[in-house]
Amino acid sequence: MLDGYGHTTPLSDGGKAFSIVYALIGVPFTMLVLTACVQRLMHPLTYGPISMCQRRAGLQPRAASVVHFIVLLVLVVLFFFVVPALVFSTIEETWSFLDSFYFCFISLCTIGLGDFVPAEKPGQRLRALYKISVMVYLFVGLMVMFLVLRTFHKLADVHGWTAFFQLPSYEEEHEDKEPIVEREPDDESPEAEKASIKPQNPSSQVSYNSINR
Repeated sequence: MLDGYGHTTPLSDGGKAFSIVYALIGVPFTMLVLTACVQRLMHPLTYGPISMCQRRAGLQPRAASVVHFIVLLVLVVLFFFVVPALVFSTIEETWSFLDSFYFCFISLCTIGLGDFVPAEKPGQRLRALYKISVMVYLFVGLMVMFLVLRTFHKLADVHGWTAFFQLPSYEEEHEDKEPIVEREPDDESPEAEKASIKPQNPSSQVSYNSINR
């Protein structure tokens, strides 16, 4: 993941070297997986709802993008900050709701200060399952945060903010249709295959009588 709480650190030189190599491989791979997941979620969670607001509510593209972003932001804050904070404040006896909300915000913003770390009490019930659940929450939460950033980029592009600040625009067609791994082009098109199997003109065929002996 991209969070480093600092409560577990390598002490030996071999462990430190392994952590460096592991991070060099793991961080780009994690970013690749997050990018691939968000790219697949942009159409059903961003483009689709915006188009539905335009068709059913008759909103203009700018108004539809603003309404969609506000709704998405409220849902993300509710289901990835407020509800998890309530769960953490219930499970972690020494955490208040503000402490739990602070942990969710610091973790999903990839800051990871390490002053609050869940599942660290030795006597907690189902501690292994609790840790796995926290890992799943952090991965899905990072993916959703990345989705919010992409959606905000789309909103800024629709409103012309990217052009005003001379930032690169966000193209829907490039994101939605272009595959992550490019496919190799076919060797021959159907027309070329038909032309290759088309019989030649008899007059253009080589005759053995035309060969000089």
